[in-house]
Amino acid sequence: MEGPGLAWTTAIVAFIAAVPLWRITTHAITIAHEGGHAMFGSLTGLVVKKVRVDRGGAGATVYRQEKWSVLQTLAAGLAGYLGPSIFGLAGAWMLVRGISPRSILLMTLVLLALLLVMVRNIFGFIAVPATGALVWTVAMRAGADVQLVFTYIWIWFLLMGGTRQIPELYGNWKNGGEPDTGSLAKATGLSDAFFVALFWLGSMAALVYGGVMLLTNPL
Repeated sequence: MEGPGLAWTTAIVAFIAAVPLWRITTHAITIAHEGGHAMFGSLTGLVVKKVRVDRGGAGATVYRQEKWSVLQTLAAGLAGYLGPSIFGLAGAWMLVRGISPRSILLMTLVLLALLLVMVRNIFGFIAVPATGALVWTVAMRAGADVQLVFTYIWIWFLLMGGTRQIPELYGNWKNGGEPDTGSLAKATGLSDAFFVALFWLGSMAALVYGGVMLLTNPL
């Protein structure tokens, strides 16, 4: 299968993974979510103390610093719920520009390995290596065609999973238990509702833009 048919078929498979099978696949998005916190927080000078991936699909990233600058709060805070979308968009950009699927999967493995060093709970020690083992198997053992199909599905899944988080974000916010929007609102003086809307718009924009790239640049 080649061309637009591949992009559409893998999009359907990813949709099934991201929506009907969400209870099973949610941990992969949690990993990307916490990975976004850890990566972008570290890039602004924050030192990650620990990362947790919980069985129920929640997670947390804790930094050593107690006081953050506004820039650090924005970078670390925004990169959580936008993390899966950012990684998916980056993957789509690389794929349509000729970077091989195997290279994209190996980059994913590097990021998973870096995150694993920061994980400090038992379920996280299961979920992150399990995700890495799947990616490693495809990258190192599968043929080029399988790698291409899997990479398409993985990118679509990150893009769709980024939007799939938003109903849960909204529910947590309505119940007063959403730390990401709370810390962002406190640092900027803007409302929690503003950041809930921003996360929804950002993840939707990434899905549309990334999807257009995949569908209009068939490999």
